[in-house]
Amino acid sequence: MSDKGCILLVDDDPDLLAVHSLYLKSLGYEVIEAVDGSRALKLFVESSVPVDAIVSDVVMPEMDGYELCKTLKSEPATQDVPVIFVSQLDTLEEKLKGFEIGADDYITKPISPEVLGEKLKTLIGMRGKNIELQAQLTQTQSVAMQAMTYSSDLGQVLEFYKNTLSAESFEGVAKLLFDVTGNYGLHCTLQIITPQKVLNLGDSREVSPLEANVIEMARQKGRFFDFGSRTVINYDAFSLLIKNMPVDDTDRYGSLKDSLGNLCTAVEARVEFLLHQSAALQKEGIVRTVLNMLEKIDKAFTDVQGANAVIINRMIDELDEAMMDLGLTPHQEELIRTIAVNCREGSDKAIKDGVALYDMFEDVRTKLDHVMGR
Repeated sequence: MSDKGCILLVDDDPDLLAVHSLYLKSLGYEVIEAVDGSRALKLFVESSVPVDAIVSDVVMPEMDGYELCKTLKSEPATQDVPVIFVSQLDTLEEKLKGFEIGADDYITKPISPEVLGEKLKTLIGMRGKNIELQAQLTQTQSVAMQAMTYSSDLGQVLEFYKNTLSAESFEGVAKLLFDVTGNYGLHCTLQIITPQKVLNLGDSREVSPLEANVIEMARQKGRFFDFGSRTVINYDAFSLLIKNMPVDDTDRYGSLKDSLGNLCTAVEARVEFLLHQSAALQKEGIVRTVLNMLEKIDKAFTDVQGANAVIINRMIDELDEAMMDLGLTPHQEELIRTIAVNCREGSDKAIKDGVALYDMFEDVRTKLDHVMGR
C-alpha cells in the first residue's frame, strides 16, 4: 500500500487513462483504473485498498461522472472521498452541476499532470485533516457527554444526601437509594447488618436466600468486588449489590462507580446514625424498666417499714395492758418488758439497715439518670 494513498481514475479514453495513471504512479500513488462509472463503483467496493480520491471524466457510457459522484456522496461511508471532475465541458452550468452534487474540484481538458498532482495532494491533505478534526470532535463530544452525565449523577447524589437526613428507618434509606440507582438504570439489593438481624432489601422484589448469601460472602472481598456484570460495594454496616453494571461501556462503568461510591458514603452516614439511635432507644428502654422497678421496690420497702413499726408499737402497748391483768411478779414483768424492748431494738436496727439499702437504691437511680442524660 502506497504511503501517499490510492487514486481511482475513471475515463473512457484509454490514452488519457494511461497518461494520468503513469504520472500519478510516478508521484507515489497507487492507482485503480475504470472505463466508466458503473465499473468504478464496483472497483471502489471490491478494492482491498481504501480509495483516497477519485479523478473522473464527466461524459462516459453506462454511468457518467455526475451519476458516479452523486451515488458516492449519498452514502455516509463514501461521502467524504474527494472527487475531481476532468472534462472538455467548460461552461458555468456544468461546473454548477458538479458543485451541487458534491464534487470537490473541476478541471477542464486538456489538463496538466502537474496541476492534477497538486490538486490531489491538496484534497487528500484536506480530507486527512477533516478526518482528524472529526475524530477530535467525536472525542470532545464523548467527553462532554461524560461530563454532563457525571454532573447529572453528582446532582442526584447531592439530592440524595439532603433527602437521607429525613429518613427515619433503614427501609426509608433503601427507598431513597433505589430511586437514584433506578434513575441510573441499575437494579440493586441493599443488605444492612444490625445487632438484632440482617435486613435484605430489594429494589423490585423479595431477596432470595441465595442472593442474600452471596452478598454476605462477598463482604470478605474488599470495598469493591466485581464478578461479571455485578458489583458488590462493602461498608461496615451494609453491602450494596448492583446486578447490571455496564461492563461493555468502560467510561460509563467508571463514572457509575464514582457516583455509587459517593452514594454509599451518604448511606453509611445515615445507617450509622440509625444504628446508634436504635441502640440508644434500646438502652433507654432498659434504664426506664430498671427505674420503674426500683420505684416499686422503694414504695414496697417504705410500706413494710411503716407496717413493721406500727406492729411493734402495738405489741408493746398490748403487753403493758396485759401485764396489769395477769398478776405477774415484778421479775416476770421485767422479763417480758426486756423481750419487748429487744424486739423493738431489733426492729429499729432492721429499719436502719433498710435506710442504708434505700440509700444504695438512690445511688443506682442517680447513676441511671446520668446514663439517660438527665
